[in-house]
Amino acid sequence: MDKQHRLESSRALDSEAFKSIKALADLDDFRKMLNKVNIETALNAHLDEHLVG
Repeated sequence: MDKQHRLESSRALDSEAFKSIKALADLDDFRKMLNKVNIETALNAHLDEHLVG
């Protein structure tokens, strides 16, 4: 997936997520989900670097 496609997908996800945030707890759940996705992405990139490089 190229950078532009990831950016567009991220914006679409953000837009849908913002529509579903109704309370502070929803915002906290969204923050936790984003944090999880970021950590998984970083770990996968690190793993790919070791396997490929």
